[in-house]
Amino acid sequence: MIICLAAGSAAFSAAAITVAGLQKEMAGNEKVTLIDVRDTKEFVQGHIPGAINVPASLCPLKRLPPLGKVVVYDDGLGRRGTAALNGAAGALAQKPGISVDILEGGYAAWQTAQGLTTQGRGLKRETFNYITYSQLQGVAASEVVLVDLRKLTETVRKNSASLTDLSKEFPGRRVAAVAPEPSGAGPLVVLIDSGDGTAEAAARRLKAGGTQRYAILTGGELTIVRKGRPGLERSGPRFDAAAQNQNTPPAGPTGQ
Repeated sequence: MIICLAAGSAAFSAAAITVAGLQKEMAGNEKVTLIDVRDTKEFVQGHIPGAINVPASLCPLKRLPPLGKVVVYDDGLGRRGTAALNGAAGALAQKPGISVDILEGGYAAWQTAQGLTTQGRGLKRETFNYITYSQLQGVAASEVVLVDLRKLTETVRKNSASLTDLSKEFPGRRVAAVAPEPSGAGPLVVLIDSGDGTAEAAARRLKAGGTQRYAILTGGELTIVRKGRPGLERSGPRFDAAAQNQNTPPAGPTGQ
């Protein structure tokens, strides 16, 4: 797969590499430099061993030696859209002595394929991946599958007489009743419920099966009804920008 990226006035083509392809190159002792373009806080929580952290916004400014082949990756959850990743890859490719590939599915695909990470073992606080309405709108249609877990609950009825047609709300996105089988470079699985905790329960099952490339739509059906505007009430965790990098929101009412 070839991805056409634009950086400034220059355009170039970046190859997309699969997790299996990257692992094969690393096992063959081919010199590959991994650059993690997520925020530093996310990087510290866990990353691919040997990767260096250059947040996407800093890639144009970062001075780097001629590293040769570079593979860049983000979280693979679509929360920053493709523009940030493409811009970072484009900026890195313009530096002398650097060629750039993009890891399909990002860090989430690497985790789903059970690749080694720096995350410590043992008991950890339960966390989930969340995505907002506006972030979901920015994910390329071909990269996502929407899993419809909604019910016409009493809370939903107070806001709408019927459930939103997901195929019209998010044109071009595949809509399914169940999540697809785990796949490292498979589509981003977005779980949409009625704000009743069903998505969190489904996420637990996905994680138990090895899938890490998933996200829960914050606010579920209610956030769709309001087009992502504030004022939603959800019987579950609260989402805010500060909590996004921790993957899981603190408890309380949903703001978006």
